[in-house]
Amino acid sequence: MSTLQETLRQRRAEQPNSRSCDTAESPVRALKIQVWNGEKWVFPWSHFSAACHQGSGENEQLVLSFANHEVVLEGARLALLLPEIASFHLDSLRDMPTKFRSQADKNEPFITRVSVRSALNSQESSPKTC
Repeated sequence: MSTLQETLRQRRAEQPNSRSCDTAESPVRALKIQVWNGEKWVFPWSHFSAACHQGSGENEQLVLSFANHEVVLEGARLALLLPEIASFHLDSLRDMPTKFRSQADKNEPFITRVSVRSALNSQESSPKTC
């Protein structure tokens, strides 16, 4: 069996069966983030400081600011995540390749890209609108 097939089998085993990009439960202590390439992070909600939503339609951006990092989400219907973020109910986020967009629920957020950056580096960059 090829290495690619083994890698795909392992990823499928690790991924939830749903096509959703987020999960929410009663108040949780941390936010788990998983990127399609396999990177994973955990951010305690106690380090959360702000959320900033920009854009509309299929081109939205949501920036979650934590003590030392910013999580930048790009995709569609990301504003739907704000109530879960505000109540600390958001448990996990993950991006999905755009090829899955047609299979996704049109009433749910769809995350096409997740990036995590140091908050220290982002303070040195150009001013933000949020």
